[in-house]
Amino acid sequence: MTVQHNVLIVDDHRITQSGLRFLFASLDRFVVVEALDRGTMVNAFIQSQPVDLVILDLNLPDVRGINVLAEIVGSRDMTVIILTGETNLAKIHSALKLGARAVVSKSDPLDHIVAACDAALAGDVYISPHIEEALGKFQQPPVALSSRQMAILHYLAQGETNKEIAYRLAIAPPTVSFHIAELRRKLDVPHNRRIVERANELNLL
Repeated sequence: MTVQHNVLIVDDHRITQSGLRFLFASLDRFVVVEALDRGTMVNAFIQSQPVDLVILDLNLPDVRGINVLAEIVGSRDMTVIILTGETNLAKIHSALKLGARAVVSKSDPLDHIVAACDAALAGDVYISPHIEEALGKFQQPPVALSSRQMAILHYLAQGETNKEIAYRLAIAPPTVSFHIAELRRKLDVPHNRRIVERANELNLL
């Protein structure tokens, strides 16, 4: 029996939503459970029912797609594919560092989207060929951080407190404190105020 994976689409373009629904309707291993056009709705939906895979646009009308990514990967380690028309390579690179499992352009052939889904669900990282070529100038970060640590770093850089980060990621404040201590250790800085500064020096943000 074919294992079915529940797919959540997050994109405010109706044509993209319809195209993805049509694509997945022909593949019995995928079931589209919902298509949302607002990023603020994503976390509540994921809490309400099982989702195996999120296809996320970085450009949303209400919140930054990168914030949605940080929240759902940092809190639930969700498998997220970025499907975007975004041409800002730094933003795409940030999404990969935050834990996106794949990046596909909206101009890529449909079979690249399917390949990205299959690779991401298998635990691999998929980057479509022309995006990978464009990203060639970016070097791998010199420090390895977990998806949760990257999410916490992302929110620290936005000036959020430990309590606010804990709320966003649905984790206990002491857990945030533990990961911040790990960030200090990995980034080799003496106090919390230096974490973001050092992360910027290392191009982690």
